[in-house]
Amino acid sequence: MNALLVHNPTAGGGRAGRLVPAVLARLRDAGVEVEQHRTRSLEDGRAAACEAAAAFDAVVAVGGDGTVGACAAGLADAGPGARAALGVVPAGGGNDAARSLGLPAGDPLAAAGMLTRLHRRPADLASVAGRAYLNVAGAGFDSEVNRVANQRLGWAGNRPRYVGAVLAELVVGRVATFELALDGRPTRLRGWLVAVANGPSYGGGMRIAPHARVDDGLLDVVVVGAMARREFLVTFPKVFSGRHVDHPAVSVHHARRVEVTADRALSVYADGERHGLLPAVFETCPAAIQVLAAADAPGFGRTPG
Repeated sequence: MNALLVHNPTAGGGRAGRLVPAVLARLRDAGVEVEQHRTRSLEDGRAAACEAAAAFDAVVAVGGDGTVGACAAGLADAGPGARAALGVVPAGGGNDAARSLGLPAGDPLAAAGMLTRLHRRPADLASVAGRAYLNVAGAGFDSEVNRVANQRLGWAGNRPRYVGAVLAELVVGRVATFELALDGRPTRLRGWLVAVANGPSYGGGMRIAPHARVDDGLLDVVVVGAMARREFLVTFPKVFSGRHVDHPAVSVHHARRVEVTADRALSVYADGERHGLLPAVFETCPAAIQVLAAADAPGFGRTPG
Protein backbone atom coordinates (compact mmCIF):
# COMPACT_ATOMS: atom_id res chain seq x y z
CA MET A 1 0.00 0.00 0.00
CA ASN A 2 1.12 3.54 -0.68
CA ALA A 3 -0.52 6.50 0.99
CA LEU A 4 -0.49 10.27 1.13
CA LEU A 5 -0.65 11.60 4.68
CA VAL A 6 -2.63 14.86 4.71
CA HIS A 7 -2.18 16.51 8.08
CA ASN A 8 -3.47 19.68 9.67
CA PRO A 9 -0.70 20.90 12.00
CA THR A 10 -3.11 23.02 14.07
CA ALA A 11 -5.77 20.33 14.72
CA GLY A 12 -6.30 19.36 18.33
CA GLY A 13 -4.37 22.40 19.54
CA GLY A 14 -1.31 21.33 17.56
CA ARG A 15 -1.58 17.67 18.53
CA ALA A 16 -1.88 16.51 14.92
CA GLY A 17 1.37 18.19 13.93
CA ARG A 18 3.22 16.69 16.89
CA LEU A 19 1.93 13.21 16.07
CA VAL A 20 3.06 13.12 12.44
CA PRO A 21 6.55 11.63 13.00
CA ALA A 22 5.13 8.80 15.12
CA VAL A 23 2.28 8.18 12.65
CA LEU A 24 4.74 8.02 9.75
CA ALA A 25 6.88 5.54 11.67
CA ARG A 26 3.87 3.39 12.56
CA LEU A 27 2.71 3.24 8.94
CA ARG A 28 6.16 2.51 7.57
CA ASP A 29 6.60 -0.27 10.14
CA ALA A 30 3.39 -1.77 8.73
CA GLY A 31 4.89 -1.71 5.22
CA VAL A 32 3.06 1.37 3.93
CA GLU A 33 4.97 3.65 1.58
CA VAL A 34 4.08 7.14 2.80
CA GLU A 35 4.38 10.66 1.51
CA GLN A 36 3.02 13.65 3.40
CA HIS A 37 1.26 16.92 2.72
CA ARG A 38 0.97 19.63 5.37
CA THR A 39 -2.24 21.57 4.80
CA ARG A 40 -2.50 25.35 4.77
CA SER A 41 -6.32 25.33 4.84
CA LEU A 42 -9.25 22.99 4.41
CA GLU A 43 -9.41 23.86 0.72
CA ASP A 44 -5.73 23.02 0.40
CA GLY A 45 -6.40 19.63 1.99
CA ARG A 46 -9.29 19.06 -0.41
CA ALA A 47 -7.12 19.90 -3.41
CA ALA A 48 -4.29 17.66 -2.18
CA ALA A 49 -6.66 14.71 -1.77
CA CYS A 50 -8.14 15.24 -5.22
CA GLU A 51 -4.71 15.39 -6.83
CA ALA A 52 -3.60 12.25 -4.99
CA ALA A 53 -6.73 10.22 -5.76
CA ALA A 54 -5.36 8.56 -8.88
CA ALA A 55 -1.80 8.01 -7.66
CA PHE A 56 -2.20 6.51 -4.17
CA ASP A 57 -4.02 3.58 -2.60
CA ALA A 58 -5.08 5.76 0.34
CA VAL A 59 -5.31 9.37 1.42
CA VAL A 60 -4.91 9.38 5.19
CA ALA A 61 -6.32 12.41 6.99
CA VAL A 62 -4.50 13.24 10.23
CA GLY A 63 -6.49 15.83 12.15
CA GLY A 64 -10.05 16.55 13.16
CA ASP A 65 -13.35 16.01 11.41
CA GLY A 66 -12.84 19.15 9.32
CA THR A 67 -9.65 17.71 7.81
CA VAL A 68 -11.36 14.36 7.26
CA GLY A 69 -14.30 16.03 5.55
CA ALA A 70 -12.01 18.08 3.31
CA CYS A 71 -10.11 14.97 2.21
CA ALA A 72 -13.38 13.13 1.61
CA ALA A 73 -14.59 16.00 -0.57
CA GLY A 74 -11.34 15.94 -2.53
CA LEU A 75 -11.66 12.23 -3.27
CA ALA A 76 -15.25 12.78 -4.39
CA ASP A 77 -14.06 15.58 -6.66
CA ALA A 78 -11.77 13.09 -8.39
CA GLY A 79 -14.79 11.13 -9.58
CA PRO A 80 -15.23 7.43 -10.34
CA GLY A 81 -11.64 7.10 -11.50
CA ALA A 82 -10.32 7.66 -7.98
CA ARG A 83 -8.05 4.87 -6.81
CA ALA A 84 -7.47 6.12 -3.27
CA ALA A 85 -9.63 5.26 -0.28
CA LEU A 86 -9.96 7.59 2.69
CA GLY A 87 -8.08 6.63 5.84
CA VAL A 88 -8.36 8.44 9.17
CA VAL A 89 -5.94 9.05 12.01
CA PRO A 90 -8.01 10.93 14.63
CA ALA A 91 -6.10 13.88 16.09
CA GLY A 92 -8.69 16.63 16.46
CA GLY A 93 -11.38 17.74 18.87
CA GLY A 94 -14.41 15.56 18.13
CA ASN A 95 -13.02 12.69 16.00
CA ASP A 96 -16.49 11.44 15.11
CA ALA A 97 -15.45 10.29 11.64
CA ALA A 98 -13.11 7.82 13.33
CA ARG A 99 -15.99 6.56 15.47
CA SER A 100 -18.16 5.98 12.39
CA LEU A 101 -15.35 3.98 10.78
CA GLY A 102 -14.84 1.80 13.85
CA LEU A 103 -11.49 3.33 14.83
CA PRO A 104 -10.29 4.22 18.35
CA ALA A 105 -11.14 7.92 18.45
CA GLY A 106 -8.85 8.59 21.40
CA ASP A 107 -5.78 6.68 20.18
CA PRO A 108 -4.38 8.00 16.88
CA LEU A 109 -1.36 5.70 16.85
CA ALA A 110 -3.53 2.63 17.32
CA ALA A 111 -5.75 3.86 14.48
CA ALA A 112 -2.67 4.28 12.27
CA GLY A 113 -1.54 0.76 13.12
CA MET A 114 -4.90 -0.64 11.97
CA LEU A 115 -4.72 0.91 8.50
CA THR A 116 -3.51 -2.15 6.58
CA ARG A 117 -6.08 -4.42 8.30
CA LEU A 118 -9.12 -2.32 7.50
CA HIS A 119 -11.73 -3.02 4.83
CA ARG A 120 -12.22 -0.85 1.77
CA ARG A 121 -15.90 0.14 1.86
CA PRO A 122 -18.14 2.49 -0.16
CA ALA A 123 -19.47 5.47 1.78
CA ASP A 124 -21.99 8.21 1.04
CA LEU A 125 -21.22 11.88 1.40
CA ALA A 126 -23.67 14.66 2.16
CA SER A 127 -23.43 18.26 0.99
CA VAL A 128 -24.65 21.67 2.06
CA ALA A 129 -23.99 24.96 0.30
CA GLY A 130 -21.88 23.10 -2.24
CA ARG A 131 -19.53 21.67 0.40
CA ALA A 132 -19.33 17.97 1.22
CA TYR A 133 -19.40 16.49 4.69
CA LEU A 134 -19.07 12.95 6.03
CA ASN A 135 -20.87 12.96 9.38
CA VAL A 136 -23.41 15.50 10.63
CA ALA A 137 -24.55 19.03 9.85
CA GLY A 138 -26.65 21.01 12.28
CA ALA A 139 -28.46 24.31 12.60
CA GLY A 140 -29.90 25.90 15.70
CA PHE A 141 -28.81 25.14 19.24
CA ASP A 142 -26.13 22.65 18.18
CA SER A 143 -24.50 25.02 15.71
CA GLU A 144 -24.18 27.65 18.44
CA VAL A 145 -22.72 25.00 20.74
CA ASN A 146 -20.15 24.22 18.06
CA ARG A 147 -19.24 27.88 17.75
CA VAL A 148 -18.84 28.30 21.51
CA ALA A 149 -16.81 25.09 21.79
CA ASN A 150 -14.44 26.20 19.02
CA GLN A 151 -14.07 29.85 19.95
CA ARG A 152 -14.25 29.91 23.75
CA LEU A 153 -13.51 26.40 25.05
CA GLY A 154 -10.76 25.17 22.74
CA TRP A 155 -8.48 24.65 25.75
CA ALA A 156 -10.75 21.95 27.24
CA GLY A 157 -10.78 18.23 26.49
CA ASN A 158 -13.06 16.80 23.82
CA ARG A 159 -16.18 15.87 25.78
CA PRO A 160 -15.89 18.59 28.48
CA ARG A 161 -15.56 21.18 25.73
CA TYR A 162 -18.90 20.28 24.13
CA VAL A 163 -20.74 19.67 27.40
CA GLY A 164 -19.55 23.04 28.70
CA ALA A 165 -20.68 24.72 25.50
CA VAL A 166 -24.11 23.10 25.82
CA LEU A 167 -24.54 24.44 29.34
CA ALA A 168 -23.36 27.91 28.33
CA GLU A 169 -25.67 28.08 25.31
CA LEU A 170 -28.64 26.74 27.26
CA VAL A 171 -28.62 29.96 29.29
CA VAL A 172 -29.07 32.22 26.26
CA GLY A 173 -30.38 29.93 23.49
CA ARG A 174 -33.99 29.89 22.31
CA VAL A 175 -36.12 27.73 20.08
CA ALA A 176 -36.72 28.53 16.42
CA THR A 177 -39.48 27.90 13.92
CA PHE A 178 -38.18 25.61 11.18
CA GLU A 179 -39.70 24.82 7.81
CA LEU A 180 -38.42 21.61 6.22
CA ALA A 181 -38.97 20.04 2.82
CA LEU A 182 -38.06 16.34 2.94
CA ASP A 183 -37.80 15.14 -0.66
CA GLY A 184 -40.40 17.80 -1.38
CA ARG A 185 -42.68 16.95 1.57
CA PRO A 186 -43.17 20.14 3.63
CA THR A 187 -43.38 20.30 7.41
CA ARG A 188 -43.26 23.17 9.89
CA LEU A 189 -42.31 22.94 13.56
CA ARG A 190 -40.71 24.69 16.49
CA GLY A 191 -37.60 23.28 18.04
CA TRP A 192 -34.12 23.68 19.44
CA LEU A 193 -32.24 22.26 16.47
CA VAL A 194 -32.27 20.36 13.20
CA ALA A 195 -29.45 17.89 12.54
CA VAL A 196 -28.99 16.45 9.04
CA ALA A 197 -26.90 13.33 9.51
CA ASN A 198 -24.97 11.10 7.16
CA GLY A 199 -23.23 9.37 10.09
CA PRO A 200 -24.39 8.78 13.67
CA SER A 201 -22.43 11.17 15.87
CA TYR A 202 -20.90 14.61 16.30
CA GLY A 203 -19.50 16.77 19.07
CA GLY A 204 -17.11 14.14 20.41
CA GLY A 205 -19.43 11.15 20.65
CA MET A 206 -22.91 12.68 20.82
CA ARG A 207 -25.02 10.08 18.99
CA ILE A 208 -27.49 12.63 17.65
CA ALA A 209 -28.65 10.24 14.88
CA PRO A 210 -27.91 6.82 16.36
CA HIS A 211 -29.35 4.86 13.43
CA ALA A 212 -27.72 6.90 10.63
CA ARG A 213 -25.50 4.91 8.30
CA VAL A 214 -23.01 6.18 5.74
CA ASP A 215 -23.87 3.45 3.24
CA ASP A 216 -27.69 3.61 3.04
CA GLY A 217 -28.10 6.46 0.56
CA LEU A 218 -30.24 8.46 3.00
CA LEU A 219 -29.93 11.38 5.38
CA ASP A 220 -31.31 11.06 8.90
CA VAL A 221 -32.99 14.33 9.88
CA VAL A 222 -33.29 14.71 13.65
CA VAL A 223 -35.42 17.50 15.04
CA VAL A 224 -35.23 18.27 18.74
CA GLY A 225 -38.56 19.98 19.25
CA ALA A 226 -39.58 22.68 21.69
CA MET A 227 -39.26 21.69 25.35
CA ALA A 228 -38.57 23.59 28.54
CA ARG A 229 -34.93 24.32 29.37
CA ARG A 230 -35.10 22.11 32.44
CA GLU A 231 -36.47 19.21 30.41
CA PHE A 232 -33.81 19.79 27.74
CA LEU A 233 -31.12 19.64 30.43
CA VAL A 234 -32.50 16.33 31.72
CA THR A 235 -32.80 14.87 28.22
CA PHE A 236 -29.45 16.07 26.90
CA PRO A 237 -27.19 13.43 28.55
CA LYS A 238 -29.11 10.72 26.69
CA VAL A 239 -27.55 11.92 23.44
CA PHE A 240 -24.36 10.01 24.31
CA SER A 241 -26.27 6.72 24.17
CA GLY A 242 -28.73 7.78 21.46
CA ARG A 243 -31.73 7.32 23.77
CA HIS A 244 -32.79 10.94 23.34
CA VAL A 245 -34.65 9.89 20.18
CA ASP A 246 -37.21 8.12 22.42
CA HIS A 247 -38.39 11.48 23.80
CA PRO A 248 -41.76 12.50 22.33
CA ALA A 249 -40.42 15.93 21.38
CA VAL A 250 -37.66 14.39 19.22
CA SER A 251 -38.54 13.28 15.70
CA VAL A 252 -36.44 11.45 13.11
CA HIS A 253 -37.06 11.66 9.37
CA HIS A 254 -35.32 10.24 6.29
CA ALA A 255 -34.75 11.87 2.93
CA ARG A 256 -32.27 12.27 0.09
CA ARG A 257 -32.78 16.02 -0.21
CA VAL A 258 -33.60 18.30 2.69
CA GLU A 259 -34.44 22.00 2.48
CA VAL A 260 -34.33 23.89 5.77
CA THR A 261 -35.38 27.46 6.54
CA ALA A 262 -35.89 29.15 9.90
CA ASP A 263 -37.38 32.29 11.38
CA ARG A 264 -33.88 33.75 11.66
CA ALA A 265 -30.49 33.33 9.95
CA LEU A 266 -29.04 30.43 11.96
CA SER A 267 -25.51 29.20 11.30
CA VAL A 268 -24.92 25.78 9.76
CA TYR A 269 -21.99 23.68 10.98
CA ALA A 270 -20.92 20.44 9.29
CA ASP A 271 -18.06 18.17 10.41
CA GLY A 272 -17.31 20.82 13.02
CA GLU A 273 -16.82 23.63 10.48
CA ARG A 274 -19.07 26.58 9.64
CA HIS A 275 -20.87 26.07 6.31
CA GLY A 276 -22.89 29.28 6.00
CA LEU A 277 -26.41 30.19 7.15
CA LEU A 278 -29.95 28.96 6.78
CA PRO A 279 -31.80 28.69 4.46
CA ALA A 280 -29.83 25.75 3.10
CA VAL A 281 -30.26 22.63 1.00
CA PHE A 282 -28.74 19.32 2.12
CA GLU A 283 -28.31 16.41 -0.29
CA THR A 284 -26.83 12.93 -0.23
CA CYS A 285 -24.44 11.46 -2.78
CA PRO A 286 -24.55 7.67 -2.43
CA ALA A 287 -21.28 5.70 -2.56
CA ALA A 288 -19.35 8.88 -3.36
CA ILE A 289 -16.01 7.61 -2.01
CA GLN A 290 -14.24 4.54 -0.66
CA VAL A 291 -13.15 4.52 2.98
CA LEU A 292 -10.97 2.27 5.13
CA ALA A 293 -13.18 1.00 7.95
CA ALA A 294 -13.45 -1.82 10.45
CA ALA A 295 -15.72 -4.77 9.67
CA ASP A 296 -18.00 -3.85 12.58
CA ALA A 297 -17.89 -0.07 12.06
CA PRO A 298 -21.00 1.50 13.64
CA GLY A 299 -21.47 3.93 10.76
CA PHE A 300 -22.29 1.11 8.34
CA GLY A 301 -25.39 -1.01 7.96
CA ARG A 302 -23.77 -3.91 6.19
CA THR A 303 -20.65 -5.95 6.93
CA PRO A 304 -18.14 -6.20 4.09
CA GLY A 305 -18.52 -9.29 1.93
